[in-house]
Parts: sequence; structure tokens; C-alpha cells
Amino acid sequence: MRRMMRNVDTGLLMLILLMVAFGLMMVYSASFVFAALEYGNASHFFSRQMIWAVLGLLLFTVVSFIPYQMYGRYIAFFVGLTIFLLVLVLVPGVGLERNYSTRWLGIGPLVFQPSEIAKVVMILYFARAYSKKREYIEDFKNGLLPPLIMLGAVFFLILAQPDLGTGISITIACGAILLVSGAKITHLGGLGLVAGSGIAYLGFSAEYRLERITSFMDPFADPQGNGFQLVNSYLAIGTSGFSGEGLGNSIQKLGYLPEAHTDFIMSIVLEELGVLGLVLVMGMYLIFLLKGFRIFKHAPSHFGRLLAFGLVVQITFQAILDMGAISGMLPITGITLPLISYGGTSMVITLISLGILMNISIQSNQFHQQQAHN
Repeated sequence: MRRMMRNVDTGLLMLILLMVAFGLMMVYSASFVFAALEYGNASHFFSRQMIWAVLGLLLFTVVSFIPYQMYGRYIAFFVGLTIFLLVLVLVPGVGLERNYSTRWLGIGPLVFQPSEIAKVVMILYFARAYSKKREYIEDFKNGLLPPLIMLGAVFFLILAQPDLGTGISITIACGAILLVSGAKITHLGGLGLVAGSGIAYLGFSAEYRLERITSFMDPFADPQGNGFQLVNSYLAIGTSGFSGEGLGNSIQKLGYLPEAHTDFIMSIVLEELGVLGLVLVMGMYLIFLLKGFRIFKHAPSHFGRLLAFGLVVQITFQAILDMGAISGMLPITGITLPLISYGGTSMVITLISLGILMNISIQSNQFHQQQAHN
């Protein structure tokens, strides 16, 4: 244990703690007015997020010292449990409905999203599957196809909730693993074309998804309806300036920007902290991306490299989706900003993912130290 402690990436650890602390601060700032009016307690959302953050950091610590290879041995169980939970969500009277979507399960006071669990489980599954198929990865039928069938099943279970954004996020992360797995370029190109066409069809096939796309393209065409959230996000961003209105001084969180502490929390960051807040948030994610790619490059095994790459891409892509949505550059998907937006399951699962990444880093440092001594 002491040897592992010496190999902890302190830079990555400090970055994670900074992002969690910043997220807690912004959750309180973005939610205290709404929480006081709705629940009579200004700290309602903050206190809950704090509990999830403490739990997540405890799990992060534990997972950081569990060899990542262990997950490969139990991957069938993890995948089976994930599919069971995703099916359970869709059972009438079992899944919990919020904002016209059924994405949650409740066990007493504990409410969580199985689709968040699917994010890390599918990355583990893809990394394990394609590391084992390395010798025949160019064989489409036996090497490439079987994990894709499982991904398709999980994607459509999540789509049924409905939650296209999370389904796309998982697909991109798994696609990134495919990209570095050694698969043929022709196979990757064909799969990318099929996936892109399928996602485009799904985006235009449902009325509510089509409304999100059209409102993102021209929110001012329906500023009191489908474009309401994005128009108010623009107002928050447009009044920010270099240093913003000051922490706690957002106007848009006063009932104008719905549930500003969730997927639109970055709008409040910009309104209150201005360009400085944007630079801080983007800087933290950029440092994470650079550190993540370094861990990917130096991972001690093919499984570790695929796993690290998938985890880094998933978290980074989720941040891109969120920031693209609040700025009107991408359609609104409801995807949260990792470690910063309010959301208990997202916080815990992201910290577990980072714990796995930390373990890959620890083992990488140990491996290269041994190589240097030999």
C-alpha cells in the first residue's frame, strides 16, 4: 500500500479535488434561491451534493487501490447487472418519472440513474473485450461485431427512457476504444457512417428531439417555448463580461433559467465569474485531458490503454456536450458537466471512473520504475 501511495499522481488528485470543490461552490450559488423558495432551505441541493461528493471521494480512494485488471474478471457480472437495472427502469411502477423521462430507480431515500452506471461498465466491457480480441481484431464477424451487439442493446434500453444524450455519450466513448484497438480503418469508417446515420435518424424521428434541434438552431423563433432555456442562457453569458457579476449575483437563476444548477450550471458560472470562470473551467478540463492522454500512453497493458482512453474520452466528451449546449453550438441533451453540475449518480460514477484511471496511473508509474531498475 505504501508503495502504491508513493506512485499516486498528486497533480491529478489535486485537480479532482479542485473540480469537486468548485462544483459544490457553484451548485450552492446556482441553487440557493430556488431551493429556498421550493424547499424552504437554501442549502437543499448543496447538502445533498455534498453527501454524494463525500461518498464519491471515498469510493474514488478505494477504487484507486484496486487493480483495474480485477474488473475484467467480473465484467460479465457487471454487464448483466447493468442490463437488469436498465430493464427495471422501464417496468411500469418501478422506474421513477421526472420531467417526462423515466431514468431513475429508487431504493428508500436512495435515487440513482442506471444509465450513469452503464457509462463506466460499457467502457470496461469494451476495453476488456477488445484487449482479448487483439490477435483477431481485423476479423469483423468474430473480433469486432460481438461487443457492438451488446452496445446496441444498451443503447436502445437507454433510448427507451428516453435519453439519447447519454446513449450518444456511451457510443462515442466505446467508439474511441475501437479507434485505438487496432481495428481496420475500413471497418471503423463503415461503423462510423452507420452510427452517424442512425443517430441523425433518431434525432429527427421523435418530435421532442426535433424541437430541441430546431430550437438550438434558432431559439428566438420560440423564445417563450422550446427556445426559452437557451435564450436565457444567452442572456446569462451575454452579461458576464471579463469578471462577471460576482459570485452569487446571477440574475438568470432567479427563476429565468430553469434548474440552473443542473446541465446549465456553466451559464451561471459565466454570468457570475465571467471570462475568468470560463478560463478556469476549460483549463481544468484541458489539464485533465492532457493528464489522461499521458496515462493512456504509458499504461502497462493493452487493456489499461483502452480503458484509460475510453474513460478520458467519455468525461471530456460529456463536458464538450454540456458546454456546447449552453452556448448554442450543440443541441441540448440534458448531459451534466462532470464533477460540477448537480447530480448524485453522475458525481459518484465520475469519481469511480477517475479512481480506475488513477489506478492505471499508479500501476504505470510502478511498471516504469521497475523497468528503470532492471
